[in-house]
Amino acid sequence: MKIQSLLPLFFVPLAINAQTKKIATDNRLTIDLDKMVQKEAVAYMQDPARVGLSIGIFKDGKSYFYNYGTTEIGKSELPTSKSLYEIASITKTFTGTLLAHALVDGKIKMDDDIRKYLDGNYPNLEFEKHPITIGTLTNHSSGLPQFLPDQSETFKKPMDSVAMALSDFYKNYSKKKFYEDLHQAKVDFVPGTEYKYSNVGTQIAGDILEKVYHKTYADLLSEYITKPLKMNQTIVGTNSAQLLTCYNEKGKIMPRNFTTIFAPAGGIMSTTEDLVKYMQYHLDEGNRYVKASHTPLVNSKGDAIGLYWRLHTYEDGTQTVYHTGGTFGFSSVLQMYPSKNMGVVVLSNESDGESQGKLHDIADNILRNSSKK
Repeated sequence: MKIQSLLPLFFVPLAINAQTKKIATDNRLTIDLDKMVQKEAVAYMQDPARVGLSIGIFKDGKSYFYNYGTTEIGKSELPTSKSLYEIASITKTFTGTLLAHALVDGKIKMDDDIRKYLDGNYPNLEFEKHPITIGTLTNHSSGLPQFLPDQSETFKKPMDSVAMALSDFYKNYSKKKFYEDLHQAKVDFVPGTEYKYSNVGTQIAGDILEKVYHKTYADLLSEYITKPLKMNQTIVGTNSAQLLTCYNEKGKIMPRNFTTIFAPAGGIMSTTEDLVKYMQYHLDEGNRYVKASHTPLVNSKGDAIGLYWRLHTYEDGTQTVYHTGGTFGFSSVLQMYPSKNMGVVVLSNESDGESQGKLHDIADNILRNSSKK
């Protein structure tokens, strides 16, 4: 795999509009792909709330990296392909990949009642005698809540304070307390029949993996994904000094992502350099683990969900495999076109109500326009 070398920071002149701010970047605007990325990235970075942006692309067997903005407000330090970002819910695809290993290797079955793997009695984890299965965890149709305990009151607070409140609450929240709170969870529809996004379900999926392999989630991640793919900078945890400072749309520094109890649902940190390797792995649909993780349990037209991977089919028949991620200070998207052997990952150390959607648009536009070339 050839990697485009990183170039020193410079400012691309953008004199088209006097109000267009200059953005620090290492994009040399040499090839068509550079120019395509530049158009998308500069438009995104014009918002005064934006801080840093890192883009990784795998195309035609080569890897390309682009960086914009700064690692920290008030500094002129350009991010690099080694800059460490929280990838939030893109983490769920790693959990899905590990589940694919467990499925293919006969450790689990998708229709297993999850209570088979839980200590204690949970009569609440079913609806009208229909149990929550591992499969319904992976496509967010289990009926489980987004958080345990219920945090709906917390989210009614001013948005500036929600992140701090959750961070403080979960600082000492244990796995023991999580499973005590799970007894209070209510399922109000037949699992598998409705969509309800759930971090809780993914946390349980991670614990099931730990139980069937008798290893920690972090060890499984290392053994099956990061070590084989040489993703040396991809880690689980909250205390890395290398993690970029992150912000909300007001420029306020946001806390890091809760605790390791959330690891399977959103606790991974990574870089564009590593995530391009991850995309390259997931573009090989001849790999049985990849194929299993991209296969939806329920066939549907247009949109579907594999083992946490989102699947969308465009009108021309092209399928995209993707996931977005967002914490209170980081936004991200990882999107691939398997039929084109191409993928794009975009990471930002700023988060607001529009950032995830706009990053998804950046990836989508690069992929779709590149595939026309």
